[in-house]
Amino acid sequence: MADIELKRLKASEVVLKASRLARLVGHTELTEFLGFERNGYPTDGSARAWIGRAGRWADKEKNTFYTMAIAKVEGHAESAQQAIDALRGGGNYSGDMLIPASRDHDSRILQASNNFGMWIGICGQIVATVYDMITEIYHELLFSELQASLFADTQKKVDGSLAAASGSALDKIERVSDRLRDGDPESVSQALTTCRRLIDSCADYVFPAGGEPYAIGDGVTLKVGPQQVLNRLQAYTHACGASKSRRDRLRRTLSDLYDRCSAGTHAEVTIDEARFIFLQAYIALGEILTLSAPEDSES
Repeated sequence: MADIELKRLKASEVVLKASRLARLVGHTELTEFLGFERNGYPTDGSARAWIGRAGRWADKEKNTFYTMAIAKVEGHAESAQQAIDALRGGGNYSGDMLIPASRDHDSRILQASNNFGMWIGICGQIVATVYDMITEIYHELLFSELQASLFADTQKKVDGSLAAASGSALDKIERVSDRLRDGDPESVSQALTTCRRLIDSCADYVFPAGGEPYAIGDGVTLKVGPQQVLNRLQAYTHACGASKSRRDRLRRTLSDLYDRCSAGTHAEVTIDEARFIFLQAYIALGEILTLSAPEDSES
């Protein structure tokens, strides 16, 4: 990007350097566009979209365009520049030929200038198109790197807590996730059952069942017996001091996941949905487990 912004490379050099980037990141569209620029454009209409973006139309209504590779476009631009330089000094005309010779000289300068402007304009348009696409790739990679970093940091915090909280249920996660990645239909029921057990185990770990209702504020109490798994998780988030909006979001998420993991819904869940349920359960439970634990006096 800096080479383009600071104009350190010719258009053909930008194309070659961008071709390497396109190959490394596997960007299909950029690879296709740069292939046309290196080798020239076909005349069968398959590259019509790129012809417009590269500013190569000679007459769009007549469907004529400049097909040559970028290296030849640059060659034409350099030739036009050399013609302008050669004509810049004018000519030594006199006598009867003065007026027609001067007119012809001016006409040749104008023609060379028009040619130079056309070819250099194509070069500039090609570089601009490459720059736009590279900028998109840069932002995608930047976001991907940030996302990976955030997930890696979170994963370190979550995995240890989840291992302690879920007991033997966690042992099945890797095996189930492998089967889901392989597209095994029989893995759906196992994955959903494992998710439900993870939620149960986490509730038992952070807020063991009790006989006394838990006061959540505003005169509202929650039953926190063995069967009230979601209530106990909600009570734990309250005891940790999470805001009401955050508690409500987690409650809704876990309630939806718990219902979707019920045995009666297994047949309705596709492999793709099971993957997302599995991931969402991991994220939601991880968020709860990484909350600051309540003091003994508050629990």
